[in-house]
Amino acid sequence: MNRFKLLTRSVPLWLALLLLAICIVSGVALTLTIIVSVERVGLWQKTVASPHFTVTEISTTIRGLNRVDVKITLKNIDTDTYNANVTVQLLDSNGDVIAEAFQLTGDIAGGAEWSYTFIFKTKNIVKSYESVLVIVKELS
Repeated sequence: MNRFKLLTRSVPLWLALLLLAICIVSGVALTLTIIVSVERVGLWQKTVASPHFTVTEISTTIRGLNRVDVKITLKNIDTDTYNANVTVQLLDSNGDVIAEAFQLTGDIAGGAEWSYTFIFKTKNIVKSYESVLVIVKELS
């Protein structure tokens, strides 16, 4: 009969509440992790530019399975001369970088434009390619 009482004992209320709280906190943490991941993907599918430059053109041309061309045009929206480092990243559907290239612009006079075509050649790159990220880092 002692054994029967041991099996029918209930869980203390404080323990049940503690387990419930742990489940809620874990669920909220998982939900926040998923939301942050979605926001990160949304954020990285944009252009990051400096205060003196604006990206006026981004065009992507797929040339077969092994080549992606990305043409970038920048405009110096200031009156002074500046130069920059332009980085182009090809991203997959998860937002991970699958290819990256950079180019220095040289001096760009106020109001002038600069164009460059980045050529990415990698076996089957088109199968992984989903989007482009352009980063413009002003150097002077």
